[in-house]
Amino acid sequence: MEKAVVEGAGATALAAILAGKLPELKGKKVVVPLCGGNIDTTVLGRCLDRGLAADGRLVKFTVQIDDRPCGIAELSRIVGELGVSFKDIFHERAWVRSNIFNVDIKCVVETRDWEHAFQLKEVLEKHYPGRVIWKVSPRLEEEAKEAITVHH
Repeated sequence: MEKAVVEGAGATALAAILAGKLPELKGKKVVVPLCGGNIDTTVLGRCLDRGLAADGRLVKFTVQIDDRPCGIAELSRIVGELGVSFKDIFHERAWVRSNIFNVDIKCVVETRDWEHAFQLKEVLEKHYPGRVIWKVSPRLEEEAKEAITVHH
């Protein structure tokens, strides 16, 4: 089993076996029903989002663009051409501390993996030099880069 979503009480027996808390079962064929109906869908959604973020499949960034017609369309084109999908986008005008003709675009996007996310970062930084704020923790970003290097 690669991945499973199981309510906490339904996973207790498996957790006990995996932790070696039931030595009397060692060497025996055992069936453990993974079940439970008390999954809080809000908490489940948060868990899924955190898992996607940890895998580099959900990335958050802010980019400052010119406040002109088609500015967001241009950003969308750049992101879309990479096969990246917007999950959330927020247009911020009031609290921007730079040029009055700029706006901050806060984005959450879905990528395939860390490598795809770093490709997006590179393209954005090339197109919007000095105006991209990547919202991934430096530690997590470093771990992801190391993992990519190991796989290549």
